[in-house]
Amino acid sequence: MTFDLVLCGVGGQGVLSTAYVIDHAAVDAGLHFKQPEIHGMSQRGGAVSAQVRLGSAPIASDLISTGEAKAVLSVEPMESLRYLSLLSSDGWVFTDVTPLKNMAGYPDTAKLYDVLFSLPHVVAVNATKLAAKAGASKAQNMVVLGAAASHLPFPVELLEKHLRALFQVKGEHVVTANLKAFRMGLAASAFGAALIARGVSAPIAARVVARLDFDATPVAEDVLNAWVERLLRSDAEALSKRVLAAGDSLPLEAQLPAKLA
Repeated sequence: MTFDLVLCGVGGQGVLSTAYVIDHAAVDAGLHFKQPEIHGMSQRGGAVSAQVRLGSAPIASDLISTGEAKAVLSVEPMESLRYLSLLSSDGWVFTDVTPLKNMAGYPDTAKLYDVLFSLPHVVAVNATKLAAKAGASKAQNMVVLGAAASHLPFPVELLEKHLRALFQVKGEHVVTANLKAFRMGLAASAFGAALIARGVSAPIAARVVARLDFDATPVAEDVLNAWVERLLRSDAEALSKRVLAAGDSLPLEAQLPAKLA
């Protein structure tokens, strides 16, 4: 078994912390891993990436070949698109939906979203707002890691174990906030998967998940059913685009505002 993934974002968004949790969870699960140098950390706000290779046998090469990555985990939406050439045809992109416009000529957000949500396998979460809700504004990386957790080749519990170990030195409050952020991402990803399993198209599900306000617990069945009914309507695609374009965090259980309904 091999499982290659790309971690990316910009300086200061915690790509190194994400790598720590994944690498230690992999070792705990009995897997081999290789991770070459993380690039860009010296430039706060500059592009940062790491290639992580996991396998059941020793791994020879440090670098991921074109079309071989099973996942891209990004804390910034444009950065997630930089590495699509490495992604396999069945690979997944997990990303924060919030742009960090750290460069001249940053793409128009609407056009960026057109590309992102045209991907066949994408989970985009409002990680910036969910992290703030969790009590740690810099925990966007843990929201994204939570969104990807069920797709990684080891139990979610190992990720939570090493998340706790990473932040323990900063105190229980920081541990609790980052764990909450992680579980919000996990809930978001599970909700999106449940929508698709019940017949909602993947692009519609992805756009809506990107704007919903999740808690650190699974979404209640009655709430899921209500969203399935809403997103199986004939106008669901237009609705999902309005929800995405609104840019606000939408409570899961609330009636849709008149401008969106």
